[in-house]
Amino acid sequence: MLRITRDCLLSGNANRRSWMALVNPSALELNQAAMTLDIPESFLRKRLEGEASRPLIKEERLISLQFQVPIPEDGRIGQFSLVPLSVYFVPGFFVTLADQEIPFLNQLIDPQKPRKRWELVLRIIAEVTRLYLPTARAVAREMAMVERDLRQAQRHDVVYRGLDIHDRLLALDLGLLQLEYVVSEIGLFLPKEDHDLIEIHEDTRIELSQVRDQVDSDQETINELLESYAYVVHNNVNHLFKFMAALIILVTIPLFIPGAAAMNVPLGPLPHWRYGFVAVTGGLVLVEALTAWIFYRKGWLRLD
Repeated sequence: MLRITRDCLLSGNANRRSWMALVNPSALELNQAAMTLDIPESFLRKRLEGEASRPLIKEERLISLQFQVPIPEDGRIGQFSLVPLSVYFVPGFFVTLADQEIPFLNQLIDPQKPRKRWELVLRIIAEVTRLYLPTARAVAREMAMVERDLRQAQRHDVVYRGLDIHDRLLALDLGLLQLEYVVSEIGLFLPKEDHDLIEIHEDTRIELSQVRDQVDSDQETINELLESYAYVVHNNVNHLFKFMAALIILVTIPLFIPGAAAMNVPLGPLPHWRYGFVAVTGGLVLVEALTAWIFYRKGWLRLD
């Protein structure tokens, strides 16, 4: 979709600019926008696809910003998608480019109350930052559920959920890192005499720092949780091997005498002694009981 709204923005010299909103544009719309803005179509396409590039580009006729906007998925706690949002300033136009609708843009960009260029950018970044906070909290709540499930029952599906949470936290962290870079670079372009803009910039920077601290803390928590689980699994496997080894030894002991007899090993007077069978059986039971007691004392015969 390509939509142009007239006189939505005040440029540095107080001239008004139009807002061009590109939402999941078709190839024809992308070509039309590139011709109108006089910028390469490939540049717009790369930004639309979220291809790795500098978050902020400043040239003679173009200022381009890009950051990731977390959009929660309906009905799925902690699930979200990061939508690349590109913002352009070119002569006569303010352009937003995304592959899906960003709800808060229509609220911030009002032709009846046009904002200054950098004020609008900072307002957009502030809204994006506010979206990161509830997203991070939702992921943290799911992480608490994973921790509870791991404590109650060591199931592999819970581990996979933990790994998925780790990947989502990493995506949030990278998106916040990109935002922090954009905010720090924007500070170089703000007019020093505009105290309102400086205050908005500082508030946005503080909010970003707080959200990033929470995401970093959650990353450390999930890493420690997964490492603890890996240690528990490793310890349980070792214990299981000890248990199996103890059983094999206990099963092997009674086979000594039949094995010796089968291989014609001389057994002395035992085969001809009246109480030979009782003596051999009793000796085997005694050795078996003694060995089992030793294994039990060492904890090899317990699976708790």
